[in-house]
Amino acid sequence: GEDAKDFDDAIYCVKNTRGYKLYVAIADVSFYVEANSKLDKEAKKRGTSIYFPETVIPMLPEILSNGICSLRPNEDRCAMVCEMSIGLDGTRKKYKFYSGLINSQARLTYNQVEKHINLSKDLNNEAVRDSINHLHELTNKRLKLRNSRQALEINPTEAILELNKNKEVKNIIIKKPLFAHKLVEESMLLANESAAEFMHDRLDFGVYRIHEDPDPSKLETLKKHFKVPAQIAKKSSPLEVINSCLKEAHAKKDDTGQILVLQTLARAEYSTNNLGHFGLQLKQYSHFTSPIRRYPDLLVHRLINASLAHKKSNMRQNELQDECENSSILERRAEKASRQVEQVLICSYLKNKIGVSMNGVITGVTDFGLFINLESYFISGLLHVSDLPDDRYQYLQDRGALKGRRRGGIYKLGQKIKVKITAIFPLERKINLVISHGK
Repeated sequence: GEDAKDFDDAIYCVKNTRGYKLYVAIADVSFYVEANSKLDKEAKKRGTSIYFPETVIPMLPEILSNGICSLRPNEDRCAMVCEMSIGLDGTRKKYKFYSGLINSQARLTYNQVEKHINLSKDLNNEAVRDSINHLHELTNKRLKLRNSRQALEINPTEAILELNKNKEVKNIIIKKPLFAHKLVEESMLLANESAAEFMHDRLDFGVYRIHEDPDPSKLETLKKHFKVPAQIAKKSSPLEVINSCLKEAHAKKDDTGQILVLQTLARAEYSTNNLGHFGLQLKQYSHFTSPIRRYPDLLVHRLINASLAHKKSNMRQNELQDECENSSILERRAEKASRQVEQVLICSYLKNKIGVSMNGVITGVTDFGLFINLESYFISGLLHVSDLPDDRYQYLQDRGALKGRRRGGIYKLGQKIKVKITAIFPLERKINLVISHGK
């Protein structure tokens, strides 16, 4: 990002007659953070850096994350390198890991890379320019392969909160998706997959990022929402069903549909048992690329480093599994904290919108009312069943709907609806809504 201070990865790509050579260099945090040191114990306790609007609570002290572990331009830094040989079709052929010193040639933002890709904006350094051009070419091939293996593509609209000097929201900006994001993401996916393969093939156990198959009952709800015909649903695998729903959601630019798909999926988590990754459609996957801000990545670095040095890991599998479970819990806690702070800030911002008519989409249906996402504000409020038009409503759980017993009016998941705010309770993150009959 434009204001990032912790640069934990560097990428370099060259093309030859046989394909591409991709280097993903990651800050060698394990060199500075020894297992069972005070620093390590604190990092383990935190599990991850926690991100809030314009603020971060780092997993590691800033002297490390923004200093000696940060791959700053034109400075020698210790790094773990994943070097990959990739065919002309984009298929990863070989990989190897090693420790080294790197000297980054440039610190580029996503916007700078995007301008170069789209407008051929000149970059002064020829090697950097060539590397980005080769990465661009390789990423397009990787995206085709991703599509052919039917990996899920879920990209609901994201918001960035701009704060004023009093730390109040002054603006809500829609995050613009850039191809430059894909360029980095695909490189990181390749390195993470290589790390998982290394552990799977060479070690007795490893730390994997797993994503299990979706829950069948949630899948049934999704089929009903997207009206998947019974005959097609019967013949199709869960992956095919979900991809057909996503295709429809993308075509309609339907964020709610994508969110419903997300709610259908299992949560990704960490485990020593390699169960594969459903969303990415990979047999093995791990997290290797962010040891500055994720503790499992640091564990992966230690396991790979020990193997390269022909040493046995000091950890037993059951101890490592405990670390995986703890990291999964801390990750969920961090995500929840980030989300709750954003909701408090947005609620405060909406206080001057009470009584204003706004567009919403029904994202949740219960027997006591409707949860409605306020489209421009990235937050949901509750329209209580007692505030629905005069009728007695029946909750149809299997259809995700409320239906009027007398008049037959129906409110269902994904339905667009005009509402207005009647009350806001920022610290409780609650918004009360009623139907708006105005413009």
